[in-house]
Amino acid sequence: MRLHSIVAAVLLVLAVACGSAASAFAQSTTIDRPAELRLGTCANLGDVVVPLANLVITQGEEQGQGGATPVEQSGTVVPYALDDLLATDHSIVVLQSSQDTVFAACGEVGGAVNPDGTLAIGMRDMSASGLSGVAYFTPIYEVDSVLITILLVGETSSGDHSPGGETVSGAVVSAQDGIASSNGVDEPGASDSEAADGA
Repeated sequence: MRLHSIVAAVLLVLAVACGSAASAFAQSTTIDRPAELRLGTCANLGDVVVPLANLVITQGEEQGQGGATPVEQSGTVVPYALDDLLATDHSIVVLQSSQDTVFAACGEVGGAVNPDGTLAIGMRDMSASGLSGVAYFTPIYEVDSVLITILLVGETSSGDHSPGGETVSGAVVSAQDGIASSNGVDEPGASDSEAADGA
């Protein structure tokens, strides 16, 4: 059995059974940046399929080189098979902040699947946020789910670590300070006018 599948399955069990596993994965956060799995393309976004864990900053003592580029991160287990997400148009979007609906980054779900069954997609800047990066899909075959990991960096490697396009660092946590596990219920997304404004 693939090691990454075992690890992802363990994380899923911990999230469902314990509800919160922040102490194991990250310390408390001071800002967050919402993310969503949506129908459609980045140019024509549809309804929200499922909300994803917010991209956040990890608090704590920095280690290693001080000039290392900070990374915004989140990880969410969603109850969909990767094949299902590839069968119709889906996109990953990241919002500028929890206080507005401006899109900071977006990436269409598609591309060549790796030999181990994973998929990486590019996340590109929207609304001049300066944020871009990668979303990574890791299937969890045992529970017909997929772990979606989002990694974003800003245009600079230092500076004001605050929301709004600047560089920040992060950890894989959800709004409950643990790995998120979605219930898979579709919810209404932003209107087409909001999506156009964000583009």
